[in-house]
Order: sequence, then structure tokens, then C-alpha cells
Amino acid sequence: MNIILALSTISLSFQVAATLAALAIARAPGWRRVRIVAALAFTAGLYSLFDLLGALYTRGLAALAWVTSANLTVAAAHVGVWTWFSFSDHEGSWRSVPRRLRLLVIVHVALTAALALGGGAIDDSRTDLVSVPALHVEFAQPYLTPLASLSAAVTLGLVMLSFVAQVRQAREGVRGANWIAVGFVIFIAFGLLEVAIAMGLLDFIYVAELGYLALVIPVLGQFVRRFTDDAHRLQELTGRLGEEVARKTAELDTARETLATEARFTALGRMAGGVAHEINNPLQVLTVRLEELAEELPPGASEARDAVEQSIAATARIERIVEGMRAYARPPAGAAERVAPAELVRAAMERVRPQADPSLEVRFALDTAPYVLVDRDRVVGAIVHAVLNATVAVTRAGASGRRIDLVTRRAGNGDALIEIRDTGPGFPPDLLPRLGEPFLTTRPTQRSAGLGLFIMRGVIDAQGGSLELENAPEGGAVVRIRLSPAIG
Repeated sequence: MNIILALSTISLSFQVAATLAALAIARAPGWRRVRIVAALAFTAGLYSLFDLLGALYTRGLAALAWVTSANLTVAAAHVGVWTWFSFSDHEGSWRSVPRRLRLLVIVHVALTAALALGGGAIDDSRTDLVSVPALHVEFAQPYLTPLASLSAAVTLGLVMLSFVAQVRQAREGVRGANWIAVGFVIFIAFGLLEVAIAMGLLDFIYVAELGYLALVIPVLGQFVRRFTDDAHRLQELTGRLGEEVARKTAELDTARETLATEARFTALGRMAGGVAHEINNPLQVLTVRLEELAEELPPGASEARDAVEQSIAATARIERIVEGMRAYARPPAGAAERVAPAELVRAAMERVRPQADPSLEVRFALDTAPYVLVDRDRVVGAIVHAVLNATVAVTRAGASGRRIDLVTRRAGNGDALIEIRDTGPGFPPDLLPRLGEPFLTTRPTQRSAGLGLFIMRGVIDAQGGSLELENAPEGGAVVRIRLSPAIG
């Protein structure tokens, strides 16, 4: 196999592979522009195919003329595709190429093809034998007619236009354009070499295949890099999408739990109202009868009197529990007023201070929070209850550094937050999800009725807010009252 045959075979094989690869990539969404790369590789492959046929089967001048004419047309078509590539938009639309340039390409390819088919490309009167001893190559060289030479000159002119366009894109920072511009330099050099051979100025083999490879390889590499970058971005996007789905799923689960909790407390509120109503009537009768019985007892019946008094005390406790249940079910509606959360905290501390242990440290962090429209007395009462609970918690802890932090701030969504933090033992983790249910207490030894947080939640719910209970990471409990900002 001589060097011409080997070079044509290698180039043809590569161009076929490049064409198939480009067609495969062009099927991906947003990659229609790669169709132009497929056209570039295809036309370059045709040039190599005709050279291969010429090396294998051409024995006479007619066959040589046919191969030369065909390659002249293919070269014009290839350069026309490069014009399409260099001057089209990012989608590779042919219509985006300037109209005059499109017309020039179409007319040039059509006239070159007509010249070749009509036999006007080769000068039959002039044929030389080219011998390259260093490469052990000898072949007949037909000459181009003046019209064919003019066509070749136009082809080189279009090549220069595309070269200038790629240089401009390289300066603009288009990735890979600089290597394509280098490929054009190589292609133009080999093109000028072929012109010199065709004009008889130089005895050497045609090396246009190397010029085509120098052009197709960088442009194919440019798109492969872009395709790889897209694949990496897609992988990153998939990862972020997975994280976002996980986050949204967690938010959805939290929202479902919140709705379930609200539904449970709504049901409990209805139940509390019904139970309170049913208990209240017989309780009043029982209380009146016990009081009458206490008045009718003789002075010496001390044991009976003690029993009756204990029963009256028990009915009073039952009455307080019933009132607490009714307060949750139907919190008394007071006049709503516009007030700053910090003012609510200060008012609550005025009530708590006479009952507080002097050794207890109370810290304030009353940052600016939006005004709220609430029943002032009832919200202050809820804060008082939370502070008293925190006082009991830090006292039970029995450790140094007993402290309560009172915080007001603006939440990320614009809500007003009031937080009561303590350095006590925190809420029991196993009871945390159920805190606020009626008769659930964290202080059973102190005979607590377990209605404090239950009533507090009812009060805050009635203000259109919410009560959040949690343990701080550094230890201690956090009671957070969330209220919607006042409008205006």
C-alpha cells in the first residue's frame, strides 16, 4: 500500500466514525448544531473516498479527471458547510447565516458542480507525470482549467472568511475556537500546497486529507467537551434535585405532622368543651350539697367535717380543671390591640418578678420584632405561665448557672417570635411529641393537673399563632410563641 492509499484510508475511516458520532450527539435535546459537524465530517470523508478510489482504480486520464473534478466539488461543499458553522446561531440554523453569504455559498457550489459534471474543470491538453522518489510515489497530474482555478480561489476565499470568524470567536472567549483557528491555518497551508501541485509548481503528493483532519478533529473535540460538560452539569443538577426532593419531602412530612397535630388538638378542644359542659352541671350540684352538708353538721362531728371539707376542696380542684378545659375550647375573647412583643415580655416579667427566686438570672434579648394584633392580657398570661414553668425547671435542676433567657426576634418568614429559654433539664424526649395534650404533665410528683401547656396552646391558637416546644442543642427547654405580624 503506497502512502497516498494509506493516508486516504485512515482519513476516510476517521471521518466515517466522526460522522456517526456527531449524528448520535445531534439526537440529544439542544444539540442540533452538531448536525453541522456531521456534515463537515461527511464531506471530508467524501474527499478521502474519491482519493482512495483514484489510488485504487484510476489508470487513465479520464478517470483522473473525474476524481479531480469530484474533489473540486466536494471541497467547495465542505467549505460551504464551514461557512454555515462559522456564521450560524447557537442552534445552527442555516437561515441565521447572512443572506448574501448563503447565496454566495449556494451559487459557488452549484457552479462548481456544473463545471465538474460538464467536463470543464480539467484541461485535457496538459498532463504531467509527478514523481516523488522519497515517498516512492509516481502519478499522473491533470491540470485545472482557468474556470476551475477560479472556483478553487473562491473556495479558498470562503475558507479565509470562516478562519476570520473563528479568530473573532476565539478573542471573544468561545471555548475551542482557538484550536479550530489553528486547524484552519493548517488547512489553508495544505490548500495552498495543493494549488502549487495542481499548477505544476511543486512535485509532491496531495495532502488535503491532513488538512481536513486538522479541521474536523478540533471542532469535534469542541463539541465532545461541551457534551461532557453538559453531562457533568446534568449529574450535579440531578444531585441537587435529589437533595431538593429530600428537603421538600421532609417539609411535606413536617407539614403533615403539623396538620395532624392541629387536627388532634382541635378534636381535643371540641372534646374538652363537651366534657366540661357535661361535668359542670353535676359538679355544681355536688358542690352546693357538700356546702349545705358542712353547714348542717353538728359542732362535734370533726371527722365528718374534715371529710366534707376535703370533698369540697376536691370539687374545687375539679372545677379548676373544668375551667381550664373550657378555656382551651373557648378562650375568652378580649379586645385585640396592636402591641410590640418586647412589651408583652416586660409585662409578663412584672407579674412574675414578685414570685421569682432572687438568685435566678434573667437575661433579655429583645430585638426588634414586628408588632402583633392580640389579646394582650391573655398572651401575657401565656408568657407568665411559660416563665413560671422555666423557673420551676431550673430550680429542680439544682445546678449553678440557673438562668432564663427571654428573646424576641423576627422570623425568616416575617413572623414575630417570643422565646423562653432555660438552663434546666429540658423536656423529656419521650414526651416531647405529646406536650400540650391535656393531663400530660412532666411533674407528676407535684400533683400537676397537666393543663398548663394545654391551655397555653389554646390561648396562642386563638390569637392565630402557634406554640412550639423543643430542647435546645446546648441543653434546656425552649418555649417559642409564634405570632403573625399586624397588618399596617
